[in-house]
Amino acid sequence: MIKGLFILIGMISFIQDPHLVMDEETVVSIALEKNFDLILESYQVVLAENDNTMGNAGMLPTIDLSGEARQSIQNTEQQFFSGDTQSRTAAKTTNYNAGVNMAWTLFDGLKMFATKERLEEIQKTNEYAFRAQVQNVLSDVMKAFYNTALEQERLALLQSTLALSEERVGISKEKYEVGKASKLEYLQAQVDYNTDQSALVRQQEVIARSKLALLQLLGLDTSDSLSLQYNYELNGLLALPELEETALQQNPDLQYLQSQREVAVLTTRERERELYPSLDFNLGYNYSNLKAEAGFLQSNRTNGVNYGLSATMTLFDGLNQQRAIQNSRIQSEYAMTAFEQAKMQLLTAIRSGFLTLKNSLTLVALEEQNLEVAKENVEIALERYRIGKSNPLEIREAQNNAVNAQIRHLEALNSAKIAEIELKRLSGQIIN
Repeated sequence: MIKGLFILIGMISFIQDPHLVMDEETVVSIALEKNFDLILESYQVVLAENDNTMGNAGMLPTIDLSGEARQSIQNTEQQFFSGDTQSRTAAKTTNYNAGVNMAWTLFDGLKMFATKERLEEIQKTNEYAFRAQVQNVLSDVMKAFYNTALEQERLALLQSTLALSEERVGISKEKYEVGKASKLEYLQAQVDYNTDQSALVRQQEVIARSKLALLQLLGLDTSDSLSLQYNYELNGLLALPELEETALQQNPDLQYLQSQREVAVLTTRERERELYPSLDFNLGYNYSNLKAEAGFLQSNRTNGVNYGLSATMTLFDGLNQQRAIQNSRIQSEYAMTAFEQAKMQLLTAIRSGFLTLKNSLTLVALEEQNLEVAKENVEIALERYRIGKSNPLEIREAQNNAVNAQIRHLEALNSAKIAEIELKRLSGQIIN
């Protein structure tokens, strides 16, 4: 592994008055705090944690308090078998009722324990999903950071090229004025200078858009000038076999799918235990007070405790329970297949990314050599042009070759860094 790869071109010198200066650590910290995707995903973690309770699993009793106060006004005409009669107008009847009742499931085929296990696993599933979201967001932020840095370096190269073109314009103008060069040569130098200016303007727009995209990922809304401080040093990754092993153990997307399969297994266990009978314990206290101005009773007051056991068992429900069990088993098999597919895709991505990293590092070494040659070639061409021993095409070609060599070198460095970030994401090491 090649370590300690730094940009040879001066960094971010073109920013005149930066208000916001960020390095890799800064953008990562801001993303963890303000990225909207992470904030939204964190709510799911909290919801799953809130749902993971003994009460939600059905292990705790339910206690209800009820009360009622009711009054009626009626006209009554009553005749009894004894011959007596009773007549009342606007007779009031007042009735008060109150009660406290508790219901507690003592046995449900152990379904409540399977439910509690499922709720715990769902909480883990959401935590894995959040961890995967963190990995993805940080990967996107870091890639956007270094891609923006690459565009900054392109701008620095274009500025350097423009300065060289400006110097060439000055030389050709002096040569034209003293009769050592034609006006066509002077005009061609001016055209090349204008072309370089246009490229610089377009590149400034590219950088502005890249920075806006980076700020959006960070969850920031600012119009301040943004300055990036960075280098392309590689932190050093494990060898390919160790990377594959680490990915299989730590990749949060894989852990998420594995947890989903466990949820499906526990759901199947819940469905199966619904076939068993359930036993509930009931306990209550009730109070009632009746007062009437007409009727058989003038007043009636009762209070007391009631308790008992109730057992239920579903004998036939149209085979819906069996259907639910079969569907849960299918979901479990589906989750297992999805896990195996994701594992194969993960290993393929790891191997592909490792190959990209190796090739990028090879290109870095090659382009470093080309870069030195191209720089020397420009210096020689400019000096030859200054003393009149070369033509405009020769210096322009040397100039373009130098710029292309520098860009290829930067792109190779950036490609290596992006490949490293992707390998860290796939192996679950970005958070580390």
